[in-house]
Amino acid sequence: MFDKLGQLKDLWKLKSQMEELKKRLDNMVIKTDSPRHLVEITMNGSMEVKEVRIDPLAKNFSEEELAKDIKDAFNKAVRDTQAMAAQAMGGLGGLPQA
Repeated sequence: MFDKLGQLKDLWKLKSQMEELKKRLDNMVIKTDSPRHLVEITMNGSMEVKEVRIDPLAKNFSEEELAKDIKDAFNKAVRDTQAMAAQAMGGLGGLPQA
């Protein structure tokens, strides 16, 4: 019975750590530019897109070129956000073992 109580405490601690991590990630922001600087994406640490900015010069590029810039900027924002989240999780000192 005491073992189950200890596991419950560990779960509660894990839940608290995850809630704290979510708050920290929600407040972290990544801004990425596309290679031609036509598209800028702002994403928080929880991988929510907060803002998309398209430069007025984008009208001088083809639909395919603009689509590639959007894709490249988005993929870079996701990679950077994942790296930021991994670093934030490392700051927790690891998660308790189940």
